[in-house]
Amino acid sequence: MKKSSSLFMIDGVAELLQHVGENIKIARTRRRITIQELANRVHVDERTISRMEKGDPSINFKNLVTVLIVLNIADSVVELVHPDHDEVGKALDIQKYPKRVRSLDKLSDDF
Repeated sequence: MKKSSSLFMIDGVAELLQHVGENIKIARTRRRITIQELANRVHVDERTISRMEKGDPSINFKNLVTVLIVLNIADSVVELVHPDHDEVGKALDIQKYPKRVRSLDKLSDDF
């Protein structure tokens, strides 16, 4: 018996995938592209696009990025994990430095 991968997802993953899928569907329909047309452009079958739009967790990341490129919204992938938006990571990175260097980071350059 095949186990569902959704059983092993942490809280919030399923909802986030569903939201992303819904947004892809909106982008596709706004461009008046059918599922079949998008599938042909991405070189996948129509079921893959349909599953992606439903938030199926088994969708290949390459296929997701390819869909975003075809829909001309791939910039969102870069912003998704852009280091400038990682406040926790930046704070942890600063903690690596000696205290004297960290205190310089807090100084204002408004002079």
